[in-house]
Amino acid sequence: MESEATMREALGHWRRRRTQFAGLYSRGLAERPMAERARGIDLLLELGEWNEARMAVLTWLLDWLRHLHPQSSRSDVCCLPLWRSLANVSERNADGQLLEVFWQGLAKLLPPAPPPGVLPLVGVPILNGLPHLERLLLSLDVPIHTLAIVDQSGGCHDPSSVALRTALNRLESEGLPGVQSVRVARPFGNAGVANAWNHILLSFPQAPVALIVNHDVAFPPGVLARALAELDPFRPQFMGLLPGDRAFSAFFLTALAWDQLGLFDERFYPAYCEDLDYRDRLLAMPAVERIDGGFAHAAMVHLNPQESGTIAADPSLAQYNQRSFLLNRLWYLHRQRGPGSRWIQGGLWRHRWLSQWS
Repeated sequence: MESEATMREALGHWRRRRTQFAGLYSRGLAERPMAERARGIDLLLELGEWNEARMAVLTWLLDWLRHLHPQSSRSDVCCLPLWRSLANVSERNADGQLLEVFWQGLAKLLPPAPPPGVLPLVGVPILNGLPHLERLLLSLDVPIHTLAIVDQSGGCHDPSSVALRTALNRLESEGLPGVQSVRVARPFGNAGVANAWNHILLSFPQAPVALIVNHDVAFPPGVLARALAELDPFRPQFMGLLPGDRAFSAFFLTALAWDQLGLFDERFYPAYCEDLDYRDRLLAMPAVERIDGGFAHAAMVHLNPQESGTIAADPSLAQYNQRSFLLNRLWYLHRQRGPGSRWIQGGLWRHRWLSQWS
């Protein structure tokens, strides 16, 4: 058995040699290829030299962020050796500064530039009322990259629901003039308006601008082209094309806007008050610009006098709505005043965009 003094001396000698080696070793890491650099940081962690590993990652991270172009492609942004080293070091270190630097650094990224005059994404939830949807589609008078429709009629077998699904199947297979791609999502049942809006935004994070519109709304000629000309896809912006409480019946939202504001609260189910909640979050976030859509209001109101084609098409829904509306109202008040009033943190668009598997 070694004496305690002998053991202490051996440990001290090892620590001194280890620290000396780590200091010399880490100085040359920055000049090595990325894979070797990452293995070097792992070695520093194995040696217990967490501070040297942290400084090596921080140096690498800051250099990477300096060379990160705002409009980089996803492949150009991706740096797996650095990201892995960053995760490994952060996992062993309670200091959250490295992660803060990383996520704040990604805030410089901008969405891909859309072709001039093309609307990148139109999202439409629908439960019933096929004639209303057909009217909407006929009113789309600008080139559209993706038309995304969320069919909420799953589980319903009445003739109108069957006719709606048949028409959507045909639309998806045959396409629509002026639209590059028609995509239809089919939940098991009515997942709610907020869920449909979120599903549209999250499914197409490559779209720098989205138009979200109720199926029972139609557009006067020229309104969409004028709105596209007013919007800047490289800024966080919102534009409602109907006035007041009807603003969320047809609205534009840039990717950078929902990146900062987060998604819609799906506790508002199946409809109503999700728009009031998001309006409040808009008002509480001055960095998100509210672009005036007043140029369209009069013509939009004239063309769309009815407020809810969904309930009007099925009187039984009005009965259900009495219960759900009151619950949504109570949740809205709780969101304002209770623990749920904390706003969702930003950065969601960038996370979704970078994480795509396609």
